[in-house]
Amino acid sequence: MKFTQITILFLLAFLCFAPHELLAQRNKKVKYTSSSKKAIKAFERGITYFEVRDFGEAMIDINKAISIDSNFVEAYILAGQISEMQKKMQLSMYYYRKAAIADPDFYPMVFYILATHELEFGKYEWALNDYQTYMQHPKMDKRLNNLIKEGINRAYFGMDQVKNPVEYDPINLGDKINSENDEYINTLTTDEATLIFTRKMPKNGNTINQRKELEEDFYESRKSKDFQWMLAQRMSSLFNTSGDEGAMNISPDQKMMVFTGCYRDDGFGRCDLYYSEKKGNRWTLPINMGDQINTGEWESNACLSSDGKTVYFARRKGRGESDIYTAERLKDGRWGNVKNLGDVINSIGSEMTPFIHPDGQTLYFASNGHLGMGGFDLFLSRKNEKGEWTEPVNLGYPINDYQNQMGLLINASGELAYISSDMKGGMGGYDIYSFKLYDQARPISVNYMKGVVADAKTKYPIKAKFELYDLNTNALIVESESDAVNGDFMVVIPNGSLLGLNVSKKGYLFYSEQFEVEGNFSSFKPFLKNVYLNPLQVDQKIILQNIFFASLSYELEKQSFVELKKVQELIEINPHIKIEISGHTDNVGSEKDNMDLSQRRAKAVFDYLVAQGVQVKNLTYKGYGETAPIADNETEEGRSQNRRTELKVIGL
Repeated sequence: MKFTQITILFLLAFLCFAPHELLAQRNKKVKYTSSSKKAIKAFERGITYFEVRDFGEAMIDINKAISIDSNFVEAYILAGQISEMQKKMQLSMYYYRKAAIADPDFYPMVFYILATHELEFGKYEWALNDYQTYMQHPKMDKRLNNLIKEGINRAYFGMDQVKNPVEYDPINLGDKINSENDEYINTLTTDEATLIFTRKMPKNGNTINQRKELEEDFYESRKSKDFQWMLAQRMSSLFNTSGDEGAMNISPDQKMMVFTGCYRDDGFGRCDLYYSEKKGNRWTLPINMGDQINTGEWESNACLSSDGKTVYFARRKGRGESDIYTAERLKDGRWGNVKNLGDVINSIGSEMTPFIHPDGQTLYFASNGHLGMGGFDLFLSRKNEKGEWTEPVNLGYPINDYQNQMGLLINASGELAYISSDMKGGMGGYDIYSFKLYDQARPISVNYMKGVVADAKTKYPIKAKFELYDLNTNALIVESESDAVNGDFMVVIPNGSLLGLNVSKKGYLFYSEQFEVEGNFSSFKPFLKNVYLNPLQVDQKIILQNIFFASLSYELEKQSFVELKKVQELIEINPHIKIEISGHTDNVGSEKDNMDLSQRRAKAVFDYLVAQGVQVKNLTYKGYGETAPIADNETEEGRSQNRRTELKVIGL
């Protein structure tokens, strides 16, 4: 919280001898705390200069009055007020403290003023003492009771955080990224190969000291073969204009980009959100995200979900000074369904810079409304089992301190964080740092898979739909598409779940695969996954990887329902197709029993699809028992491959 304006207003409202009153009463023999005529004369000259806002001359006379009489309380208070108006806060606190020492009962509110400023500068024990002193004074203004209680809570919180610091060892990213100008972290690609940030620098080649005209532009750095950041380059005019740009974010699947653009002709307010889509290796011309997201207010700090279909952003409108909202990409390509994240996340203060981790469950943001160290602190909130955001948790000291912390990025594994800070030892202004994030603040670790989708026969790249499901809950986690130009795709894969991947395109058999994800590694090799789709042809077949039965049972398990929905969709978009559901077993047990089990399992799939509305004319089923193995039955791995359900095209 900021208390400067509060201080000035209360000084003018409650100071017994406020400057304008002193001017009116100087001829009425006002009684001061000083009896020195020379000190009073100098002080009143200072008041005259104060009235015309000549603070320099005013301070000369006020300090002269203090030098004559070191117990002149009014002079100390006025000197404190002038220093505060000049934003010389340390000097202001010095004068207020001198006034409190000279006569603690003359103007007891000075303890409240001191406490609020001490809180702003991280002097938590001093602030607590001064708040308590003021609360115990008989002349305490009861209207300040709630503010004082909040200040005391913050003081106790700050003291506790300093005594119990979290792990934090920031490393400057170096002179390839940082300069004498301000650099603000924006986005890191999922493969951690590209870093994009905003640099604020003087226009027209002015020096760093000529800061009257500044501009904000995007810069990009890529990692070299030895994993070092290369010299950052200014991004193209596609994104950088004569106005200000900032807060860029690229979706984890690298198909969508959002950023803030200010003072543009197509804008709805001072700053709007824009988006661009990647086609092949090029980004499209940025487009305003529309009047459902952008208003006459200020929108910024956008961050995309792992599939690029949901955007989190800040708007100067809502429960507090600014709130965090979400919006969705609608089927027609527009953005809408805007929702405020609600009271758990948004306070009566300001919430800014949301960052939703690719796990889709962990949200990081800055707030000055939740209990913190002072100014803006960084917080995290996690979704519970009901999909609701839980009470925000402060990331702790020294990640947070009494100054403003305004942005945080976390890599896909959840281990490494990036932050912008003007901490001592930097290269000038705000620099970008990385640090190892302590365990309790980490999101769910995710992996990613990238590759190409192509026609299995021609090997030409094709645009196809990706769907990633949690097979335990049948929840859709990620929905994306491969690139229409080069077939590239990237799918973020959360750890700790049994996942099913489906890739589909009209005119092709869909592709399915099951992933056992354990710890920080999945059961397949990421970065190398190419998917080949087979065109619909008679006798073409695929293994339905995500059809599950209990051992020796023909009852479908619920994890199968996602895959069966894909079979249903295949038939719906190809109404003349006829398919056979084929059941297969290993060679354990008798041939008769295996044939019977495979027949029953195939029929169970058939019956389920018919119950869902699939026409019988499109379906048939058959059990093959152990007669058509695809692997060696001598090993458990081979037997597992032989126990399968297949889909075979038998007519078009």
